[in-house]
Amino acid sequence: MSGIAGWAGSGIVVITAGVCWLLLRHLNHLPSGTHPWLHRAAIIGMYCAGAVFVITPAGQWILSLARRALGVVGASTAPHSGLGWALVTLGALALAAAVFVALVWVPNASYAYVALATPLVLALAPGGFAHQIYVVTAAPAQQLVVAVATWAGG
Repeated sequence: MSGIAGWAGSGIVVITAGVCWLLLRHLNHLPSGTHPWLHRAAIIGMYCAGAVFVITPAGQWILSLARRALGVVGASTAPHSGLGWALVTLGALALAAAVFVALVWVPNASYAYVALATPLVLALAPGGFAHQIYVVTAAPAQQLVVAVATWAGG
């Protein structure tokens, strides 16, 4: 990712997460019938912000630190295998399921913050279904960042 795309992605993350936080903070001023739908919008917005954060240089740095730490803790000689990676995969699936359930059946403001961290954990998953969820949901975020960077001249 180029420098402009990294800065554009970081800006998109901050703005999207900030707008969602303001929405959740001032939700009580809006009609109560709209709260479930606005909670869903905040969950989707925070997930999108997390997906964009993962592809920025700061997100890639955090992923490399986490992969290095899990490689040490995993106690396995094969890369991306061992107990640490199994726990990451289970955690990623649990977070993805929690966000999906919150989005469909139980929209709640607290799940928006869980949705912000979910793409990071899904990106850490070494492969399989959990990583495919990340790949499918991060593609629009990557396209958005590249489009904004191209528009900004990068």
